[in-house]
Amino acid sequence: MDRNFIIKAHLLYEGIKISKEAKEVLDKKSKVWLMNDYITCSGVTLVYNDEYVTAGAVDNSKFSLIYENDSFYIIDDQGKKIKADVITPPEYMKDEVVIRGKPITYYVNTYTDRVRIQLLGGCANTCKFCNAKEFKYEFNDVEGLDQALQIALSQSEIRHALLSSGNVKCGEDMRRLTETYKYFCQKYKDMEIDLMTPPRGFESYTATEEYEDYLKYLRDEVGIYGLSINIELNDSKELAFYCPEKAAIGQERYLKFIEYAVKILGKNKVRSLIIVGLEPLEETLKGVEKLAKLGANPVLSPLFPYGEAQGNLSAELFIESRRASEEICKKYDIFLGPLCKPCSHNTL
Repeated sequence: MDRNFIIKAHLLYEGIKISKEAKEVLDKKSKVWLMNDYITCSGVTLVYNDEYVTAGAVDNSKFSLIYENDSFYIIDDQGKKIKADVITPPEYMKDEVVIRGKPITYYVNTYTDRVRIQLLGGCANTCKFCNAKEFKYEFNDVEGLDQALQIALSQSEIRHALLSSGNVKCGEDMRRLTETYKYFCQKYKDMEIDLMTPPRGFESYTATEEYEDYLKYLRDEVGIYGLSINIELNDSKELAFYCPEKAAIGQERYLKFIEYAVKILGKNKVRSLIIVGLEPLEETLKGVEKLAKLGANPVLSPLFPYGEAQGNLSAELFIESRRASEEICKKYDIFLGPLCKPCSHNTL
């Protein structure tokens, strides 16, 4: 296994200690260098030897970030020094801009070279590993979202975007989401825009007879570039406990929707996240194989402990999950996702 990834696995698991000198330089460089956003996107984002990682700031980590001779370095657990860069968020993420009564980061967030467009606050789902349920369920209006996006685009070099939302409560809200997808994809045609979505038809998550037509609509009328359809867990009992609403839709529908999506959008345009650390590794790998067999790019997301979702984590688990998943993907001639290297900052 590549040593750079081994270091990344440890940084994701145990975080990194920030030296006094490094902190002083970063404080002068940016007020928001230490992200405090969604639980999977909090920490300091580092780049070293073409590896990207967002690591939590932890005082007792065996890994350190230091600053000397005008450069940042990671000191690994063997005492070796690795030159690194720190990616600092754009100025708007200080949250001093208010749009329609809400801080700008309620609408958009920038991570490395991608902007997340947050269409909905809160979520109708109650997944135990996710903090989206803590926010008020409400739509962000299109005008506010667009204003926020314009500011985000003006402050950093963004290559692509992700339309993101929690699950909605009813068919009318599903229609509204689709219209919002269309607005942004049509207005920003030169930007690759991906969509994170569960299986769905036009007004129902379980209308399997509409899946193909809805996906063709996303491709032909909306103009979506790619899809993220996240199965989260493979084991049905674990899924029912941690994600009851996703379990109600059922893995069979998820896999059917993914199969259609690959057929309609093409290879390397459909990915699916699966969490490492909540279920036994053998279950995770079964999920990876199901996805790879369908031609979707599996994305390994390390569990970020939250609430009842504490898991059984270690850097060694992360390393082995990556090694075994790469073997599975090779068998089906598919790559682990995300295919965008900067977007892998919080994945394995």
